[in-house]
Amino acid sequence: MESSIRETLAKELEETGKDPRNPEVWYELGEKLYDEGYIESAEVAFQVALDLDPGFVEAWRDLGAALFVQNRFDEAEKALKGALEHSSEESDVWYNLGCVYMATDQLDDAEISFRRANELDPEDADTLCNLGVVLSNIGEPEEAERVLKKVIEIRPDHFVGWLNLMSYYEGEGRSKDAEDTHERALERIPDFDLFLEDLNDFVEDNEEE
Repeated sequence: MESSIRETLAKELEETGKDPRNPEVWYELGEKLYDEGYIESAEVAFQVALDLDPGFVEAWRDLGAALFVQNRFDEAEKALKGALEHSSEESDVWYNLGCVYMATDQLDDAEISFRRANELDPEDADTLCNLGVVLSNIGEPEEAERVLKKVIEIRPDHFVGWLNLMSYYEGEGRSKDAEDTHERALERIPDFDLFLEDLNDFVEDNEEE
């Protein structure tokens, strides 16, 4: 399967006049395929880029992302660690690694990864959002609250940030704070409840499958 995808992609590159010996060409193709939802083909393209240039950090990172969305978490972890072997200063790599650890319930490792991502990019709301959830789950409620509040300070339109802060308060039995947060979320995101309804429907549909 992989070899046939590789051959097909190589022919497409040649037909468009692009050099199939150039790792950047394969990486750009992988990005395009990933954005269009062709995840398996994107995976192959990123892997070819790495065959041509084993030090291609972005290709390692995006290969990890492609493996992650296929629920191939062990392979995703290896790919992201491959990126770290060549550069430990990419916040996106640490963030993605944290997501792998969250998905596999390795929360201590997830905390380390998200903290490192936050050190490298302190204003990234998605990193803080996930870090707050992890802190809440490992029994650090006060810091979790501070982190989750910072998410919506940085990005007042961050739907998941508001949702996670509400969920945090509900989990702590602080129903009044949860209600107040809901009202504030509606002020910032008038369609908040519609988004929440769509999210709940999506979760229910996937549970039925």
